[in-house]
Amino acid sequence: MPPKKRSSRRGGKQSDDESLDDSLEEETEQAMEVENASTEEDIEGNRPTEDLGKSVSDAKSPENPPVEDKIDNSEPDHENQEPTDPENTEDEPPAKKSKIAEEALKKIEAEKQRKEKEKQDAEEKSKIDRKKELDKFWKTVKDDPTDFTGWTHLLQFVDGKNDVEAGREAFAAFLKRYPYCYGYWKKFSDFEKRNGTPERVMEVFDQGTAAIPLSADLWIHYMNHCKTVRKEDAAFIRSQYERAMSECGREWRSDKLWDHYVKWEMEGKNYPEVYQLHQRIVRNPTQALSRNFETFKGFLKDHNPKDLMDTVDFLEVRKEVISAMKSDSPNEDGEEVKDTEAAPGEDTESDMKSAEETKNIREKIMSNEKKIYKETEKRVNLRLKYEEGIKRPYFHVKPLERGQLKNWNDYLEFMKVEMAKEGGDITEVEILYERSLIACALYEEFWINYISWWETRDGENTTKIRNIYRRACNNHLPTKVDMHSRWAAFEEIQGDFDEASVILENLEKSHPELISLLLKRINLERRRGNGEKACELYETSIKAAPNKSTASDLTVKYARFLRLHQMNTAKASQVIKTAMESDTANPKLYLQQVDLLLNTTPMDVQAVVAVLDKALEQEIPEKHKLLFSQRKVEFLEDFGLDIAALQTARTKHVEITNTYKDAVAKEKSEEPGKPNSADEGKENKNGNSNGSAASYPPVTNSSSYTAQQTQAYNNYGSRYANYPQNYGQYYGGGAGGGGGGGGSGY
Repeated sequence: MPPKKRSSRRGGKQSDDESLDDSLEEETEQAMEVENASTEEDIEGNRPTEDLGKSVSDAKSPENPPVEDKIDNSEPDHENQEPTDPENTEDEPPAKKSKIAEEALKKIEAEKQRKEKEKQDAEEKSKIDRKKELDKFWKTVKDDPTDFTGWTHLLQFVDGKNDVEAGREAFAAFLKRYPYCYGYWKKFSDFEKRNGTPERVMEVFDQGTAAIPLSADLWIHYMNHCKTVRKEDAAFIRSQYERAMSECGREWRSDKLWDHYVKWEMEGKNYPEVYQLHQRIVRNPTQALSRNFETFKGFLKDHNPKDLMDTVDFLEVRKEVISAMKSDSPNEDGEEVKDTEAAPGEDTESDMKSAEETKNIREKIMSNEKKIYKETEKRVNLRLKYEEGIKRPYFHVKPLERGQLKNWNDYLEFMKVEMAKEGGDITEVEILYERSLIACALYEEFWINYISWWETRDGENTTKIRNIYRRACNNHLPTKVDMHSRWAAFEEIQGDFDEASVILENLEKSHPELISLLLKRINLERRRGNGEKACELYETSIKAAPNKSTASDLTVKYARFLRLHQMNTAKASQVIKTAMESDTANPKLYLQQVDLLLNTTPMDVQAVVAVLDKALEQEIPEKHKLLFSQRKVEFLEDFGLDIAALQTARTKHVEITNTYKDAVAKEKSEEPGKPNSADEGKENKNGNSNGSAASYPPVTNSSSYTAQQTQAYNNYGSRYANYPQNYGQYYGGGAGGGGGGGGSGY
């Protein structure tokens, strides 16, 4: 839109000034939409009013370049200078333009902030999405820690994302459960190389080599790292090689680790060290023994023994060689008398370098080494049959074949016998056990056998045994009840009750449904004399019991503990009464209450009868009612003072007996293939009313009772055998009176 021409009149009318201001503002806005912010600063406030009317395109044309910031006013251009209005020199458009420029800058800054916020929001969203995906992988392994495939997916995810914290957490959790997976120790170290510090990398390697010290592959990976980061420090590298050899050098498949060590020494032209390494290799019964010996011979052939051996050792060998050479070629002409008289080993330098002498020294060395090789070869052949039977020497979660397990067991038994002989090396049995645990880590019997073997060895082996228990229970078998129970017993024997308690407590978290574990904890506290803690555990377990039956069983045990260990019969009785309110039909509670009353001094006869009557009133099976009825009759015969009550009990007992016999007969008649005999039980049809055992058929043991309780029922009468014969004096006037503290039968 072409700009409007502004009047050049210099008037003082207010209307003209207002129209001029409006026109200037409109033209300035149009110019600012096109021009750059930098050109805005070039516009001078004292330009003639006619220039403001020019179009934007004219202002940007080459004929009208922008006005420079710095103008030399010493020589003004009179030709081009137009008259200016003093009022326009202080006009508002320049200030407005500056304000517009500021607003434009603000818009640019706001746009930058918006884009930055969008970028941050995108990163946050991506982070949230990664977190959701990571949580999904974690949920899989937390729901089932034995899901090895789920673990591999989790590790693959964190390894690819290079999230330091998430990666460390995942690798640490996985390797705690599966520390024998040497390949994932290598992955963890590589992860730290990319994302961590050199110190963290070394920490990972230290943890890995401590967890699986017999892994030649992991040691080689570690040595490659050492040679990279400390390549100029030969002493450090050699010390780490020696560390690797002390841990893994006697493993059956350690040949590649030895080769790695030899190769490094060869690269440094450290031939004496290479010679010593070959001597050590020949003494180890490894898989590639014959190949190693051939390599040794080739190395010795290529190097002068004088450059390989210690000076003292070399002179000793040379002395033997020279003596043998002179004895094989005696001096007939006496020309070599001088040489003969010369002491062996003191010959000239030229004689020492003779080819024949060097050849004989080599042969002497190889002759000595071959003897050692033959002895080592016998040890290899001794175990070769079992080694060839090992198909999976590494760890895997898949079950081993039965033949593989048998081969490992046979191998261990064979080596224990052989190494126990004179000249045997018991350390080889230890190494074999450690090898077997790698392949059979998930089989509890191998850990137990290993511990048993250490327990039979002489010396102080407590620390070693404890370490084996920790490895087995904390890493490989975190939920095995028998293994943890053995460990807790071991720690208790050593006097560490706190550690034993922690072991059982952690195991209980994995198996909250096992009441036996809870009882082990309670009995541990009882043995250490912590009755308060035992009571606390009993009360907590009763409240947390999954059902009434379990709660009642625990209550019975708690009541016995209170009476027999805490000597608190009153609290024991109260515990039973509370349980009877919630589980009214449980016979065990009534029997325990009777037992408590029988062992209370003085004994309350009416209270015992009341408990038995209450039991008979419950909706319990007829066979249980029969037992309670019989006990009531026997108790009244032995302790009752009212003959009428005894007769009433007998009459009621006959009714219960007949009811029970009818129920048994009905059950038999309903069973297929078993005819109902009309004469069955005819002898006892009318029944005796004396409450004897012959008045009802034998009662089979209920599956709801333990063998101990059944025995208590059968021996019920014996509970009174220890009562004093003059017990009647304690029951005068029908009041309950004292009995002795006879055995409870429980």
